Amino acid sequence: MRVILLGCEYSGTTTLGFRIQEWVHEVIGGHVNLVHDHFKIPYTFGHDPEYSTTPVEATPDELEAYMKLSPRQMEALQRHNIAYHVAAIPGMDDKVVIGLHWEDTIYGDIYFDYSRKRGYVQAMDRKLLNAVPDIVLCHVKASPEVIRQRMLDNPHPYGVLKESDIEMVQARFEEEISYSLLRHQITLDTSTATIEETMAEFVQKIEPHLTDTDRMRIVLQSAKKT
Repeated sequence: MRVILLGCEYSGTTTLGFRIQEWVHEVIGGHVNLVHDHFKIPYTFGHDPEYSTTPVEATPDELEAYMKLSPRQMEALQRHNIAYHVAAIPGMDDKVVIGLHWEDTIYGDIYFDYSRKRGYVQAMDRKLLNAVPDIVLCHVKASPEVIRQRMLDNPHPYGVLKESDIEMVQARFEEEISYSLLRHQITLDTSTATIEETMAEFVQKIEPHLTDTDRMRIVLQSAKKT
């Protein structure tokens, strides 16, 4: 099962992503080795140690240095980061990715002084569709009031989102998702739901989009437990 989680910062994509990772292992019998959530500048690091000998987490000095890059440098690094991950998705049976080119298009335009044309975004969509036509796009939402409260309760170091921009950023996510070429889409609202309730809703809504292979894997995994 391959799923891409999209949503305004603080909507709950990361928390949900790790729960989906557990669910894939427990219910499908698959393996998501890493929840790919490293497309928000400056948090563009994060590969598992099996891919690199360098530390997974960036140091404060590295994050500061990244923020000093020019818009041209940031855009180029992000473009290659995204292209690498789009190309890698078809090679894995199970994948959880957060943000990807939609997120970078929105935040790059608003906060980092580089813009992407619609053609670029849809070209990435086509690459995904051609290789993984069953990939699911999951829009994770929360009300502006809830987003504001989460920003106060648990502010992200180097967070991208500004409180004054919440409604605008949410509108941009709605717009980009409406233009997406990906056919399999679901929406979750985490405003008043616990993570357990959100996960239960995800399981319900993802079911029609599971492939025959996924369904067979679920049956086999269930049989192992009996």
